[in-house]
Amino acid sequence: MDQIQIINFPGPDHYIDMEKFAAGKIRAGRYRNPKIGEFFKEIDLSEKKSTGISKILRELKRNGSPMPEFETDADRTYMITTIRIHKRFEIENENFAQKNERSLSEVMSGVLAQKEYNKVSAMVSFIEEHGEITPKEAEAVTGKSAATVRRYFKMLTGTGYIVAKGSTNNIVYRIATNLSEED
Repeated sequence: MDQIQIINFPGPDHYIDMEKFAAGKIRAGRYRNPKIGEFFKEIDLSEKKSTGISKILRELKRNGSPMPEFETDADRTYMITTIRIHKRFEIENENFAQKNERSLSEVMSGVLAQKEYNKVSAMVSFIEEHGEITPKEAEAVTGKSAATVRRYFKMLTGTGYIVAKGSTNNIVYRIATNLSEED
């Protein structure tokens, strides 16, 4: 995923100039729903100063991220805000994947005999082809016992290359897709 999209229903009021809005130069004179607006203001989740968009724009510019895109229809029934991923994060994410590939190879070749290395590689290939693998599928792929397969999974999850998802009885293993994916 290379972007976040936030969809609001309804869109901005008609009196708001979308060009000024996108530049962060907007001042809302009123809350659309005053009771909710005042409640949020009291618990510090909103303010009537209309500084939210300008703060977002300032922070995105400060860290070098692309500016967001705002889309609405003529009747302002919705507004979609698209915030794209920072280029540096894409590079860091690629480096993370390369690092985990190296550590997977290092762990597998350094700890396992060639015969076991081939079994673990078969499990990883299965995951790459099918998106995930269950312990029963891993037993079938490797021809190894449940205990041996658990040992392989423990080693793979230890590298950070594979993550476990689900409960004990419904567990599946997948390739980690980002830095925050843990279980």
